[in-house]
Amino acid sequence: MRTLFRRLGYVLRHSRRDADLREEIETHRALRQEALERAGMETQEAVHESRRALGSVTLAVEDVRDVWMLRVIDATWHDVRAAFRGLQKSPAFSFVAIATLALGIGANTGLFSIFNSLMLRPLPVRDPGTLVLLTGGSWTYPIWEEIRRYDAQLFDGAFAWAEERFDLSQGGVSELVDGAYVSGALFDVLGVSGFRGRMLTPEDDADAPDGPVAVISHRFWQKHFGGTDDVLGRQLTLQRVPFTVVGIMPPGFFGPDVGRTADVMIPFAAEPLIRRRESALGERSMWWVEVMVRLQPGQSIEQATAALRGVQPQIRYETLPKWPEEMLARYLDTPFTLVPATTGKSDLRGRFETPLRAMVVAVGLVLLVACANIASLLLARALARRRELSVRLALGASRWRIARLLLAESLMVATAGAALGLLFAKWSSALLVRQLATWRSAVFLDLTFDWRVLGFTALLACASAIIAGVAPVLGVKSIAPNDALKDVGRGIAGDRRFAVRGTLVVAQIAVSLVLLVAAGLFLRTFVSLTRVPLGFVPEDVVVVALNLQPSTVPRQERGVLTERLREAVTAVPGVRSAAVSVMTPVSGSGWNNWVGDSPSPPRDRNQMTWINAITPGWFTTMGIPLLSGRDFEPGDRTGGGAVAIVNETFAARFLLGQPPIGQTVRLGAPGGGTPYVIVGLARDAVYRSPREGMVPTIYLPLAQREQLGATLALTARAVPGQRATVERGVAAALTRVDPAIAFTFRTFDQLVDATVTQERLVALLSTFFGGLALLLAGIGLYGVVARAVEARRTEIGIRVALGAAPAGIVRLVLRRIGLLIAAGFTIGIGLGLWAAAAVQTMLFQLDARDPTTFAIAAIVLVSVGMVAAWVPARRAARLDPATVLREG
Repeated sequence: MRTLFRRLGYVLRHSRRDADLREEIETHRALRQEALERAGMETQEAVHESRRALGSVTLAVEDVRDVWMLRVIDATWHDVRAAFRGLQKSPAFSFVAIATLALGIGANTGLFSIFNSLMLRPLPVRDPGTLVLLTGGSWTYPIWEEIRRYDAQLFDGAFAWAEERFDLSQGGVSELVDGAYVSGALFDVLGVSGFRGRMLTPEDDADAPDGPVAVISHRFWQKHFGGTDDVLGRQLTLQRVPFTVVGIMPPGFFGPDVGRTADVMIPFAAEPLIRRRESALGERSMWWVEVMVRLQPGQSIEQATAALRGVQPQIRYETLPKWPEEMLARYLDTPFTLVPATTGKSDLRGRFETPLRAMVVAVGLVLLVACANIASLLLARALARRRELSVRLALGASRWRIARLLLAESLMVATAGAALGLLFAKWSSALLVRQLATWRSAVFLDLTFDWRVLGFTALLACASAIIAGVAPVLGVKSIAPNDALKDVGRGIAGDRRFAVRGTLVVAQIAVSLVLLVAAGLFLRTFVSLTRVPLGFVPEDVVVVALNLQPSTVPRQERGVLTERLREAVTAVPGVRSAAVSVMTPVSGSGWNNWVGDSPSPPRDRNQMTWINAITPGWFTTMGIPLLSGRDFEPGDRTGGGAVAIVNETFAARFLLGQPPIGQTVRLGAPGGGTPYVIVGLARDAVYRSPREGMVPTIYLPLAQREQLGATLALTARAVPGQRATVERGVAAALTRVDPAIAFTFRTFDQLVDATVTQERLVALLSTFFGGLALLLAGIGLYGVVARAVEARRTEIGIRVALGAAPAGIVRLVLRRIGLLIAAGFTIGIGLGLWAAAAVQTMLFQLDARDPTTFAIAAIVLVSVGMVAAWVPARRAARLDPATVLREG
């Protein structure tokens, strides 16, 4: 190994060592000549004899270099230097080639960086490979408590957590921060030590005698506290409750949820302080807790799952919710299942896994197009250097040595492109992550380059160098040493050079067409979703998310408080009407139940309906017309007859076409539930998201709810053009009624935008990649035609001299190019039809083999291709025959 490292070290200092060696040889010559002079033998013949005895300095240096350095390293070093000098002499070619690969490799690396962070990167904790997640959705806190009882005998540790957004404000407009309720064992099980202070411990699961405590993230410490050293012991207000900061999490730790960062973590024991009488700790029907466990040494997931299922009957029976008998049977029989959690738990992963995989394939195809373009450029460059290469052959260079030189050039281009691509990837991946964030949640992904990302980029660089370098290397076979003596040569590959570059262009066109079709499908899907009729008029509507939890008003009196808030907002200048509801349309959230008694027979999930509870005037405020019957009235309160308003889809599904007014429906389990008399029929409106379309919805009077939850939505319709003014007035009015409540303003544009985040991102990326592939294909086609025109310059000049019309010259040039476009078009159509089924689930109201999209993509591609080919063809038609013949 010392010898190897010594020889490698020589590469870095070879110029100095060669100079020292030459100096030493010259010194020996001088000493020998001096000795001859002293001996009186200084003659011309003696000097020559002395020099012959010492031999050639260059050969001596070469022989010593073979001893000091491996021959392959020496040869490679010379190839790299020659390639670097060659690229320096062609700055335009170098810039285009490196920039093209930088875009291709950078886009691939950027997407892979997100894919790696979301799908592949283990949690930054101790031994993440032994972590497993209790799957099947969220769990109740009583279930977690029962699992914790068996923790020591079943696993090597277990913990639970629940996502939450805490309000940091003291009142008025909310200042939300992502956080979590956690069990005290979380940090110990994960093996996470504090950056400052201490982390939470199992002792924190009980009521803290010195008040509630919290730990904060390193990022939150820097942002909220300015990174001050005296943060420990300071107060942090969450939901109007003061918490003492006892520790700072390490910089690389973001919690067990991938895609979000828990900036504030507090014990589950503090949850009643936040939610007060609405605490979910004792609720057996509140599913909000996630559970993760660590396997014992040598324990497999199957063994851990079997052990957990062994105590499942006790856990289930101890946590029975108040459900109907048939639902309890399902609750008792559903088995617990553990799944690997090396990469953590992520809701974002489930939403974007399929789109990310599709985009990784798309951007890989873009890189193939870029490589084909570079291969075409390198082939053209090799053609231009045919005399130089033939001289090298004539001087004794082997074809393999010339091939190595060409490969070295492609490798240098790929390496430079990869280096610039990393910078582009860093910027583009951060930009894409920002596109994932919505009003509902911020998105955090660790995008630092780890060995996976760097290895992936290096692999792309090597693959790009090989793919791009194959074409010029294959052309080396046609080089002849006597080409250097010819004034006009056929080039490296004769007519085959056009065939090789033509094949590359066909591949570019085919792949570009596939990407254009995909871009068209995803773009039309996004546009269709944004144009789905919402069923209401979102313009000039202000949405206020109310949080009544901080208010001192008792829960049973929230109905009165809600009415006071609505009246105060209605009185704000510029407000036409205002209403309150439990759910906000197109917010992504929902409330549903069974329709237990209706004229239609039970049909499993089709027997479910979505629900909203509203105040009178809500339909007017939202712009939803009532088709028949009446709106809710002030008299529709608790103690009166239970009434409801249904939409058209509800009436069609559950009432079988019967007139809805006067019909009675029950919400709840079949044979039970509360009966509601339908008093109105409203037009359909989107409930959760435009993709779901119109779903059966039943509206209930808010005043008939015995107890209201803490979160409600207040909507106010403003006079056109006065939304900003109205928001300020609404904030002031709400604060006057109850300064303790918290609220957040939203617009329906934000709500709708959040529901189509996935489609918007896919449409954006596919359009960019499709456009980039189209541009590269156009450049490649232009290069092929320009090179073909240059090769046939003399022929075209003769044709023009003999009377050929410009239009005939253009047709002559375009005829062969048209064959390339047709071939690429045919292959692309076939590939697009074959791959269509893979993206069908990502589309909306559109067939993946939609002929209109294919036709538009084909027209765009053919148009760009013909324009790219027409420019050099038109230039050929304007050649001056006298000039061409004189040059020939």
